[in-house]
Amino acid sequence: MPVAEIREALADARTLRYEPTPFGGAEAREAVAAYHGGVVSPEHIVLTASTSEAYALLFKVLTDPGDRVLVPVPSYPLFEYLAGLESVEIVPYPSRFAGAGWIIDLPALQNRIDDRTRAILAVSPNNPTGAMLRREEADRLLTLCGDRGLALIADEVFADHVFTDAPSRVRSLAGRSESLVFVLGGLSKTCLLPQLKAAWIAVSGPRDLVAEALARL
Repeated sequence: MPVAEIREALADARTLRYEPTPFGGAEAREAVAAYHGGVVSPEHIVLTASTSEAYALLFKVLTDPGDRVLVPVPSYPLFEYLAGLESVEIVPYPSRFAGAGWIIDLPALQNRIDDRTRAILAVSPNNPTGAMLRREEADRLLTLCGDRGLALIADEVFADHVFTDAPSRVRSLAGRSESLVFVLGGLSKTCLLPQLKAAWIAVSGPRDLVAEALARL
């Protein structure tokens, strides 16, 4: 653990300044935008205290009580608790092991969409399977969300711990414009320091949908 560097950062005099910016400090948002390679502007970055808070905000923005969000199975069991706090119903969609790895059962996913569905959640790399979205899967998910008017929430908190450079795998959905996309990341996983709970939402998609989402956030 880089103890000296963490202490130095926390001792920075800038931490004593109160700058009430609802999306978080401009310098930090610029750093997140740079982390994503500049494909999302700092104005489209929203800082949060944790990814759990990011989910809570997105469920509030995207749903009304009783609406539905599709989540992958298997995955970690956090989503049901977070959704329950917002009166949102979680609908699981399956992944299956196909010899070379796990893939999303896209026909089953489509069959689970109804008039109360508001968003699809993808976790890449997935916990616990470690599966990354394949390029074809990502393209089909984005097209599906765009056609059906759904948001795509991409949980990429483990993106810095990928040990493949296979071109068939998608490193990030940040900056994609086919549908409204919310990419989640955070320091606790990126820095392997679970006590650092700073996180973010990177918003991209059609301009009018992005503007509306940011205004509501």
